[in-house]
Amino acid sequence: DDATRAPPAPTAPAPIDAAPCVFVDTPEALEDMVAHLEKSREIAVDLEHHSYRSFQGFTCVMQVSTRTTDFVVDALELRDLIRDALGPVMADPSKMKVFHGADMDVQWLQRDFGIYVVGMFDTGQAARVLELPSKGLAYLLDHYCGVKADKRFQLADWRIRPLGEEMISYARGDTHHLLYVYDRLRQQLDAVGRGDGSKPFRDLIRTTLDRSRDVCATLYEKPVTHALTYHADYRKNRDAGDLDLPRL
Repeated sequence: DDATRAPPAPTAPAPIDAAPCVFVDTPEALEDMVAHLEKSREIAVDLEHHSYRSFQGFTCVMQVSTRTTDFVVDALELRDLIRDALGPVMADPSKMKVFHGADMDVQWLQRDFGIYVVGMFDTGQAARVLELPSKGLAYLLDHYCGVKADKRFQLADWRIRPLGEEMISYARGDTHHLLYVYDRLRQQLDAVGRGDGSKPFRDLIRTTLDRSRDVCATLYEKPVTHALTYHADYRKNRDAGDLDLPRL
């Protein structure tokens, strides 16, 4: 299994401005994208989600990158087609899906599309296993790729249509370098696991894959609200102190 071994010599992706990017907002473009993904052994995935003034939130954009091409999928326009089109790819254990910090992504895919992820490497989990100074994607991009993450649209309204070129560029940036980061992390996990040879080998790649599998196994549960649900949210406020139930 290639995913459990360190790659010999990772190849950095083409500069983002020189790599093809496909905006997918028609059934035909979605079919072409799936045909491309079926030929790929690894894909990088990310989602843009909207939750402001929404009871549950919803996925607006899906970003998928292969070793050669970036795809930005309009998950609003194609909402009814995404499950049948991408569900088999996401559930295929022979294809490695690379996410960063996938805890919510896997639940959003379940909730909005009925998609379950099988075979995942979470770069956030790898950063934790390695005890890196920061576990965020921005740190990994800077550390391994020398790329400064663009934060301008981190809190953007991803419902907006049409998506501007700057928003599309931001979206693809989250996955364009992720497969290279995946390669570099596996190299480092393998090197740290081997150490100087004085101690038994620790398979840290397997540890990361196991942790990623546990993330995939998380099941979405629809929130249930009742008359006192606001108590839990209010207690998250640091000014709430130790208010007891009568005072709430």
